[in-house]
Amino acid sequence: ETVLFLKSRAKVEEDYGRNLQKLAQHTLKSMDRPNPGHQSTQQVSWQRLVEAHETLASNRMKFSITLSEMSDFLSTYVKSKEAIRRKLRDTEQRYQKAIEESESLLEKARAKYEAQCGEWERLLLKTGKPDGALASAATSASGATHSSSSAIAKTKNVGNAVSGIFGKHKGSTQESLERMGQEAGVKAKVANEAYKRLLQQTNSMRRDFYDVQLPKILASVMGLIEEVDQFLKFSLGKYAYTYESAILADAITLKPMDGAGLPGMVEMIGEIDSKADLDAYLMATAKHGGRINRASIPYKEYEMSTIARLYASPKRIFGVPLDAQLERDQQQVPLIIVKCADAVEAFGLQNEGIYRQSGQSSQVNKLRNEFDLDAEVVDLQVNSYISDINNVTGVLKMYLRELPGGLIPVAQHGIMLSYFPVEDLEPGVAASADAAATMHHYDRDQDLGLAQKISGMANAIRSMPPPNRNTLAYLLAHLDKVQAFQEFNMMNSENLSIVFGPTILPAGNNPANAAVDIRRSAKVVRFILDNRRAIFDAI
Repeated sequence: ETVLFLKSRAKVEEDYGRNLQKLAQHTLKSMDRPNPGHQSTQQVSWQRLVEAHETLASNRMKFSITLSEMSDFLSTYVKSKEAIRRKLRDTEQRYQKAIEESESLLEKARAKYEAQCGEWERLLLKTGKPDGALASAATSASGATHSSSSAIAKTKNVGNAVSGIFGKHKGSTQESLERMGQEAGVKAKVANEAYKRLLQQTNSMRRDFYDVQLPKILASVMGLIEEVDQFLKFSLGKYAYTYESAILADAITLKPMDGAGLPGMVEMIGEIDSKADLDAYLMATAKHGGRINRASIPYKEYEMSTIARLYASPKRIFGVPLDAQLERDQQQVPLIIVKCADAVEAFGLQNEGIYRQSGQSSQVNKLRNEFDLDAEVVDLQVNSYISDINNVTGVLKMYLRELPGGLIPVAQHGIMLSYFPVEDLEPGVAASADAAATMHHYDRDQDLGLAQKISGMANAIRSMPPPNRNTLAYLLAHLDKVQAFQEFNMMNSENLSIVFGPTILPAGNNPANAAVDIRRSAKVVRFILDNRRAIFDAI
């Protein structure tokens, strides 16, 4: 714990000293250093005060080094004494283990001895002969046993030998019991001798451990404890002296002793003469300064690059309600529709499958991002765009698909579809996405009549909000120009309605009716295209 405390304290002092030193050096470096002859009293005092802090930091760094050395030395000492303690513990455990093993062997020998004696006693009682006869037999048998160097190791051999001798003379049951009694007596005597030997050996080990070795170990442990206690006391005393010295060094730095001729921190602050400093500053300013310009400083706006301004304040159009973006941009029709239509009319009217062919996904997304920054700065007349006009048509269709609420509002959506009920669709055609491409030529003499449909469509378009009405009129006028070139582009009103029907009038939320809704939407767009002039003239 002391080692850990000293190491942690050294780290705390080192961090404090380094941070204070860094602060003092940074402050001294950043101070204004005019000509020493023209320094103010405040500057002189402030410099001395910061230098004093630099000295305090140096004192703390020295204190940290001393604590670190003490911690390392004490750690080395503790490790050496811990090694001695472990050695003493291992010695004591080794003796204990030897005694436990000897006692375990003694217990087994005692159990064997008692078992042999019990068997002998049982046979004596069965034969009913005096002990002397069997005892003499046991004595003669044991004489052969004593010729061996170790009675414990030869016990089994002796028993086998005796058994062999008596086994050759089989007789009556009484003779057999006598022989067995003699054998049991020999075995009991051998077990007794082994038991006594192990008992003597175990007691000798116990006396040596408890009377000799254990006192030595305890004496060594006590000596080790006393030595560690004394060394710890010495180390703590050294720490206290070092700490006091560090505190005293800080105190002398803050308040030098009398006769040292150096000012303390309080005296440094007391030497500041604010009035004299102000007078000196005013005189220097009057001497070297010029006329003061008292006019207000004008505001100067930072001129950002065009692309930076776009990124800072993009004029998004994708996913933005039509009325909101037109009001913001002060336009009647979205610029993306105007610019895409102009590009198609200039370079794509004779392209086969215009609006039906898809552009490159990466180029369409790139064009979408540029329009979403600011549609005004997009120039579709450059070669990079007109080289594949399908990219331009792709971004126009994407804009219409993502327009919130659709180009034709929900209120007029249902009215327009009502003129083309499901019953009027060609029977037998499956209501699927593939069947949506199969368009049935509408009958101009349907129940409501052509005039009624034109009037109904005109009324529905007239009731639209101005942004939607104007944009729809512009888009249909453009598509009318496209179908005028159907001889080249193969895009008549039927094909255009298949492309723009689901975009202008999206299908409902019921997936089961999606295919039918697509066909009805296409019929609406085709009817408006075929009768555009009559419808918009009625508006």
